Amino acid sequence: MLSSSGPDAARSRPGGTAGCSRRATPDNLGTAHPDGSLALSVEQVLSRLQQAQDADRPLSEDEVWLLRDAMNTVAHEATHLMTPLGDKTAPEAYPYDDAASAFDEGRTEYWADANLDDIVEDVFPEVGLGHRKDAVVGESSLSAYPGYSAAVRHLDEELAARSGLTREEVTQRLVVADDPQRWNVAVDMVIDEQLARKGLMPETDRADVRRQLVAPLRESFGRLAAVEADESLADNEKAAAGIKAAQEPVAGLDTELDRIRTQQELSPDLKRLQALTAPQAPAAGAIGPRGEGGLRERAGGSGEPSSRPLRGGAQRSGLRVPAPGGVGPRGEG
Repeated sequence: MLSSSGPDAARSRPGGTAGCSRRATPDNLGTAHPDGSLALSVEQVLSRLQQAQDADRPLSEDEVWLLRDAMNTVAHEATHLMTPLGDKTAPEAYPYDDAASAFDEGRTEYWADANLDDIVEDVFPEVGLGHRKDAVVGESSLSAYPGYSAAVRHLDEELAARSGLTREEVTQRLVVADDPQRWNVAVDMVIDEQLARKGLMPETDRADVRRQLVAPLRESFGRLAAVEADESLADNEKAAAGIKAAQEPVAGLDTELDRIRTQQELSPDLKRLQALTAPQAPAAGAIGPRGEGGLRERAGGSGEPSSRPLRGGAQRSGLRVPAPGGVGPRGEG
């Protein structure tokens, strides 16, 4: 269902997070609602579509660009409806915060723009705009979220390179993933290819490894909100900041994967040696170092390798996983 949007139009997602509008302007161009409806600006979206349908003359270059931009708004907001809101209370769920908004809006904008020509080809003939199709297809577009969409595009390329999937497959999976689980879906594609399928990670460790890999992604993407809101930056500067925001956590992701692989690929003998030679904290009341009463006992006094806490709180015996380092206004995503 389509409706016009005005100052009182609903713009918020459940939970009080920012609305999924096309651009962060006083008069938002569009909003996707949880009930599956879209609210679209009369002046900047619906009127442009109507005028293009009614005009009995060729459109000017500016009118063609504005028509494509109006359709881009519709496509962007409709793409939001492909994403299930999911269960925010489910295990390993993440909140819809600045990081999630960048992840969501950037991918929504990127997907809508990449598929816009196909959408125009399919939809225009059905809504009385078939005679405008050829003028609009192939026309250039401006991203509403240049920083977010550049970050997402680069990240999806890097995830594809590490998961054995194409960039399009990565993007499609993340577009339709539940909002609260989308970060987990992103790193699962890499975990499956780099660790699980090679027998380098017990399935019981997946939740811990996910947290290790997701944390730097969320931290980096969360900083992009200030970039998108900075009106002193040009679109290309925001895009450059977005690419950098994706590059940094990807480098950290590779480092974590290498460390996990190194730990898991050690021979049983080397693993035992590593456990025996790792620094151990003395148990309460244990004798101190040699020179103060003999050899120091291991925690618990059993002589077995002690369980070492993972940074982040979980524990696993003999293996240490190092710690790591989806809807807002559519302005770029």
